[in-house]
Amino acid sequence: MANLALGIDTGGTFTDGVIFDLDKKTVEAKTKVETTRHNLTLAINRCLDNLVVCLEEKKGKQVDLEQVRMVSLSTTLATNAIVEGQGAEVGLIQIGFEARKGLPTPYYAVISGGCTIKGRIREEIDLKEAEKAILEIKDKVDAFAVSGYLSIRNPIQEMQVADLIRDLTGYPVVAAHQLSSDLGMHERTVTAVLNARLMPLITDLMDSVKQGMERQGIKAPLMVVRGDGSLISESKAREKPIETVLSGPAASIIGALTLTGIQEGIVIDMGGTTTDVAVLRDGRPSLNIDGAEVGGWLTRVKAAQITTIGLGGDSLIQVSKNAHLSVGPHRVFPLSWIATQFPYLTDELGQIDFFDYVTMETQPATILTYIRDPFNIKLTKTEEQILELIRDKPHTLHYISHKLNKEIDLLPWQRLVSVASVHRASLTPTDILHVSGKLNLWNRKAAELGTEMMAKRYKVNSEEFVEVVMEEIIYKLAAITLDRLLTEEGANFSLTAEESGNYLLKKVLAGKKASDNLQVTFSANLKHPMVAVGAPVDAYFPELAERLQAKLYLPDYADVANAVGTVSGKAVERATILIKPGEGGGFIVHTPNQREFFMIFDEAVDYACKAGKQYVYDQASETGAVNIETLIERHDRYSKLVGAAENDNSDQRIFIESVIEVSAVGRPWN
Repeated sequence: MANLALGIDTGGTFTDGVIFDLDKKTVEAKTKVETTRHNLTLAINRCLDNLVVCLEEKKGKQVDLEQVRMVSLSTTLATNAIVEGQGAEVGLIQIGFEARKGLPTPYYAVISGGCTIKGRIREEIDLKEAEKAILEIKDKVDAFAVSGYLSIRNPIQEMQVADLIRDLTGYPVVAAHQLSSDLGMHERTVTAVLNARLMPLITDLMDSVKQGMERQGIKAPLMVVRGDGSLISESKAREKPIETVLSGPAASIIGALTLTGIQEGIVIDMGGTTTDVAVLRDGRPSLNIDGAEVGGWLTRVKAAQITTIGLGGDSLIQVSKNAHLSVGPHRVFPLSWIATQFPYLTDELGQIDFFDYVTMETQPATILTYIRDPFNIKLTKTEEQILELIRDKPHTLHYISHKLNKEIDLLPWQRLVSVASVHRASLTPTDILHVSGKLNLWNRKAAELGTEMMAKRYKVNSEEFVEVVMEEIIYKLAAITLDRLLTEEGANFSLTAEESGNYLLKKVLAGKKASDNLQVTFSANLKHPMVAVGAPVDAYFPELAERLQAKLYLPDYADVANAVGTVSGKAVERATILIKPGEGGGFIVHTPNQREFFMIFDEAVDYACKAGKQYVYDQASETGAVNIETLIERHDRYSKLVGAAENDNSDQRIFIESVIEVSAVGRPWN
């Protein structure tokens, strides 16, 4: 009996699926269906149904999925939500400090409390003060995050406030110490807020997958890909959805490795919403130990060293009133796709006046489509009217403005988009490919109408506008690729951050098209091959590889590489245990969930190693992993006394800390 795994990748545009033979390492069936954001269960069920049909056609007989040993999921939904500023509204309670930088929520409060660097309580919290702050924020948000000053040294106050929030509101709540044991108050606070923002979204996805599994009679465990490519259990993903940030691109890296066997190269994954670039060295991507940066927010999430930009097949193409072109980072439904679902929208697009789309601030081809009512947000009267108008079927802003008798630029629809109650359709690169004839999936007429509007705002004809957009996409892909390579070489600058870098890159890409009057020409020649995966890669990457003089691999199953990567990873759990000097002597051991005191250093080390091994083993076991191996690395840090020789003994040194890195690695299926 074959050991099969089911891999699913849910992106902002498509949901990909594969059935993978774990013994032969081969793809037995694949599918790609549209991600139905308003009803994820629909997309998951279509994916599973298609896989069964595909496998039956290959085997020539009826099959079921009883042989599936593991279901594994990756997703870009978390990354996309952060990039696009969407998700639940979050209330933040800060204990003993106030963030000095920007936060990904406007709803926060500061209460007394906090710890010292040794984990001693610096100031007791006032639960009445905390209760007042929670109740003042409660009606404005859907979830809570709690972050305390130096809580990683003693999490007791965060735990108290989190329990209070649950008792008072019943809302989802996350404490910062649960997500990271690293210093960096602002980064840990941002991580906690983003985690809380993502909870409803990931819960919805998990529920949809579980329902699909039950429908097919699949009893295998559900695993989820982390941002570093390892696998975690469904329950942990629900608690810590922030760990699924960059899950999709991490899976694509593992998938590219599985499909090509390339050990050294540049992996570029272009999806519907984002493009992600990583460099493979010795068959694996390097980890970003400082934490992943997504959507402009630096987090404390350990993830593969991936550079991400908001550029994909469904990126919003905009032209301002003063003819400035931009592509991304926001994702929208393509006009060609939504007009296929709702053919009357082609007529609505055709009714938009030339005067309107030349003069108004809003992008003229914008269509609003209903997703869901907001959770706990109080809407204005006009926002309620907009939702009611599009509840049954989507409409253009032009249509909505006429129905509500309001100027288009005065319609308050933006907040509805930011809280994911409404999703837009507008002009995208997918539409441009329809107009150019490189793609023929959906309604070309709608794509042509949108392109014509944007072209007139840009003051060119439609054919010229298509060329301009394609050049902009090639430029962005080249920029992210070269910037990623420069970062790998240790450069601390972006090629495109300065005007001179932009000039140089454009000349490199111009190649033979450059003016004959130039005295100096520029070119690039990439040392390692490019591996391009994702649905739209055929349209862009042969041209990009030629201009950068790079060898290009477009592997079989490149369009479902993410799904292949989901079933190719291992279950990995990591923890960092610190041993620090006590304030009056002795040693303090800081584990992920407590602190312990020892007078004797060797006893502290012994406890730290045993506690760390047990912690990661238990975490890996909870994922359903088997054949678990634990590894320990210990690094002692000392400071030399002034004048001490290099070979002086330990009496001439001052102990700073011991860092004990513990990891557990196991096979994710039994």
